[in-house]
Amino acid sequence: AGTYYMGLKKDQFINKNANFDVIFKVTEDGKMVINPIDVTVTVVGNSSTLPYDGTAHTVTGYTATASSTLYDVDANIKLNGAATAAQTDAGTTWMGLTKDKFTNNNTNFSTVTFEVTDGYQKIETITAKVTITEHSDDVDYDGAEHTVTGYDVTKISTPLYTASDFTFSGNDSVSGTNATSYDMELTADDFTNKNKNFENVEFEIVDGQLVINPIDVTVTITEKSAEVDYDGKEHTVSGYDVTSISNPLYTEADFTFSGNVRASVTKTNAGTYNMELTADDFANQNSNFANVTFTIVDGKLVIKP
Repeated sequence: AGTYYMGLKKDQFINKNANFDVIFKVTEDGKMVINPIDVTVTVVGNSSTLPYDGTAHTVTGYTATASSTLYDVDANIKLNGAATAAQTDAGTTWMGLTKDKFTNNNTNFSTVTFEVTDGYQKIETITAKVTITEHSDDVDYDGAEHTVTGYDVTKISTPLYTASDFTFSGNDSVSGTNATSYDMELTADDFTNKNKNFENVEFEIVDGQLVINPIDVTVTITEKSAEVDYDGKEHTVSGYDVTSISNPLYTEADFTFSGNVRASVTKTNAGTYNMELTADDFANQNSNFANVTFTIVDGKLVIKP
């Protein structure tokens, strides 16, 4: 594009007719005018979308196409700046490409319109699964309160996620005194993800318990006894004594007695008469004791002849 003159001059012309004395004057030079044309250049920044992996990712460059095949986009446009975008954490970084950053270098085109679509590097969030195992303890009943606290992070599905990426707001403690099982009862709602690179974090709870086992005890029951001389009268001996209990945690209040009929013997004639209580006459009422052995020491009424 431009104006190109012929460059005509009077001394370029020669008269070939001797009958004329010719003076040549060039009043106007010839020219060719090539007008610049308009073109639209479409620029699209390169883009990339990747899942989060803890490393930096970068995308560079762009593609450009012109509305005229006469326009060489590689040779004729200049980018003032860099076509690059980098991102490590979940999110999007834009190149920042705008039409103002592109310049036309070809004067054959009067108006070059740049239509620009910005490029970007996008990192998408990923998921993780965290296994929480509650602490447990197993003890024998001793009348004292026992407590189990805490939990372990026993498994995480990706090494990119750590225990520092979540917070805990629950109660990780359970206490008990009596023989039974006590659940800690943590829930997934007790744990909150705070790492924006993970959109969905599943917390799986493996239950822990405080188990207080019931214990064994032996209770010695000694039947009452009496010894009298025969006098023709009716004599009676009744009742029993709890003469020993193998564990001080167990008391007479912890069992019931249902053998009232066998807990008394009444006789008149000379002889030896057993009370005949049995262990089945006694029933344990304290669940802190698994096996309560009732040992019966026989008592008797002796009427001597």
